[in-house]
Formats: sequence, structure tokens, C-alpha cells
Amino acid sequence: MAAIPVPAATIMLMRETRGSVEVLMLERHAKSSFLPDLYVFPGGRVDPGDHELADRVRGLSSDEARARASTVDAEAALGFYVAAIRETFEESGVLLATRRGERELISGALAAELSGHRLEMQAGRVSFRDIVEAHDLDLAANRLSVHGHWITPEIVPHRFDTLFFLTAAPPGHEAAHDGVESSNHVWIRPEDALAQARRKERQMIFPQIANLETLTGFTNVSDVVASSHARPVVPITPRIAGEGDDRKLVIPDDAGYATTEDALELPGR
Repeated sequence: MAAIPVPAATIMLMRETRGSVEVLMLERHAKSSFLPDLYVFPGGRVDPGDHELADRVRGLSSDEARARASTVDAEAALGFYVAAIRETFEESGVLLATRRGERELISGALAAELSGHRLEMQAGRVSFRDIVEAHDLDLAANRLSVHGHWITPEIVPHRFDTLFFLTAAPPGHEAAHDGVESSNHVWIRPEDALAQARRKERQMIFPQIANLETLTGFTNVSDVVASSHARPVVPITPRIAGEGDDRKLVIPDDAGYATTEDALELPGR
């Protein structure tokens, strides 16, 4: 019997550099139980507490979240946004939040100060709500664009039902891997990341590769964000085609991605 996919969320953080754009990627720790050594976007599973933080979300109501994230369970939609912000903070130190009542995102200095609590959060000594309330923050979920929806194939033992979000990185926020779940991080042009993946210099799985391809050819982040908002999003569960060394992951031709098959090994096998 196939495992039930665990709800999860990830964010593609974008920034401009030298007439191009870069995206943040993290290298999963070699001892990680899931996707060791692979390069991924910051993110993780949706926790029960994420659904309870609706009162700290700014600029996005539950109804608006349902409309934007229409491919997931309506009652859980806002929790995906919160999980994406929380996990990105835990894994990279970048925090998409504002001071309550303000419009601008928090400063890089405050984000750096708060990032000192990340290991405490992972150890369960401090909750995300504790940090948000102690500094009177609101979560800037309205800045996230739903970019994709991928579900792990049924033959994989650890399955995830993942929303991919996209947004501009907050000015002044310095990304830093946590040394626990991830062992390295890189800001990289999508074109360079794809070239390195093809040369086997960076390990990536199909969802990362396919979504990176949607970020190529841009010179500024505002155009990437506009393109993301215009994307049709459908749930994608890659199917397995072929046998042995010739097996491939295949997605529908009309799923909104340039590459529709990939021969990389499945995770967790």
C-alpha cells in the first residue's frame, strides 16, 4: 500500500545580481534521513502549529489562501504558507515577516538576531509562535506566489505533497545554512544550477530541476514574480516509465514544465 503524502511547502527565494537572477539552494546534510547530499530549496513539512498561526498572517485571509492554493485542501491552505515561511527561516535564517502594523519587511539585522533561535526551534525548546509573538511580528504570506504543486510517486516510501512558492528575498537578509539539516548553501543562477546538475556536480531531483527551468531567462526578480503569478498550477504526481536502468519519471506534457521526463534515481530507494 502506498504511503500517504505528508503536506509540505518550499520557497524559491529570488534575488537580482549583475543583470541576472539567483535562487537560494541548500545542500541537504549527508546524514539526513531524507535527500542526503541533494540540493533543494528551503522548506519542509506542514506542522499542526502552522495552522494555528493564522492570526499572525498579514495581507492574506484564509479565503484568499484557499483561492490561491486551490489544489490543496481548502481548510489547510493557509497552513502551507505559514509552513513555507517557518521552514525557510529555520533552514536559511531568512524571515518573511513585518513588525505588526508596518508594511516593510523586517531588517536584515533583526532577522540575523532572530536566526540565533533556529537551533532552539529545531530542538523544540522554542516555538515559532514564541519568536513571532515576542517580537510582535506578522508573517508576510501575501508576498508568496504559488508556483507549483508536486506529489511524490507512490512507490517512494517517504512521500510529500508539496507546494512550491516563489518570492523575492527580503533586502539585507543574509542566508545561512543551519549545519543540521543542511551543510551548505548557495545563491546561484538557475542556468548555472541546471548546467551543474547535468554535469553531476550538484545532485538534484526532478522537481527541483523542473522548477529551476521555469526561472531561466530572466534579468530581474519582478519579472520572475509576475511570471509565477501567471502560471497555471496543477498537482503533479510523476509516474514511472521503463524498467531497470531505463526507468524514468514522467509528467504530463501540459503540466507547465519544459522537461517532462527525468532519469534520476528516486529518493528513498
